[in-house]
Amino acid sequence: MTTHSPCLKLSLHHHGLPRTANFVILHPMTEDVLNPKKYYGAQGNYLKEHKKYFSKERLQTEINFLIDVLNLNKKDKILDLACGHGRHTIELKKRGFDVDGLDFSDHLLVIAREHARRENLRISFYEQDIHRMNLKIKYNKIFLLFSEFGLFDAAVALKNMAKVLRTDGLFLLDCDNVFRLIQYLLKHPKSPYHFDFSKMELRGKGNNSQAVRYYIVPELEVLLQNAGLQVTSVYSSYQKEKLNINSKRIIIVAKNRS
Repeated sequence: MTTHSPCLKLSLHHHGLPRTANFVILHPMTEDVLNPKKYYGAQGNYLKEHKKYFSKERLQTEINFLIDVLNLNKKDKILDLACGHGRHTIELKKRGFDVDGLDFSDHLLVIAREHARRENLRISFYEQDIHRMNLKIKYNKIFLLFSEFGLFDAAVALKNMAKVLRTDGLFLLDCDNVFRLIQYLLKHPKSPYHFDFSKMELRGKGNNSQAVRYYIVPELEVLLQNAGLQVTSVYSSYQKEKLNINSKRIIIVAKNRS
């Protein structure tokens, strides 16, 4: 879900929460956004705020990228981690892939299941927290798109993911590039956010604001290695561009060696 303005996605994509349409323009962290059950629930603003990013053209670009870099084939068992209302899960299923979805939000999963029913698609959607995943299935490929990875307990989330990833299976992680964020903050000193370089955390300037941990690629490599995975590819976009200081995304593909 991809817009490329110099802004931060604050949609609390954690605990297996739904992905956002990539970014929301930097704004004060509201109580609704910091209340995931509410924000992603029936009375929340998630779908309304991100509607413009749910285009068919964007979806096709993202799906084609996934198929390419994960080398998806019809024999793979695939997991869409933090699937939201199932855009990617359903499109992959329509293309003949064997895919499940997992998310924290019961409301968004109701929408995903109803969409799948209308398309006459049989898809398993699991309502689970990424920090307490308990799946009995092993997957060949897992992807976590547009994640605000800094809101996870990264070590726990990755180790839980790795438990359901087959040996030699591939995992794709997509998160924001910290250098793009820093450039934005330097150009906007009156932004309501402060970046703490000692902790690599972004916070609102209020006393009790939510912290978002940002990572550079070597840190992500170590986290993945600790979960038993080895990085095989790094990209900066869904066009497979190389990562640089101006890149908007960090997209990592890693193989499970455990």
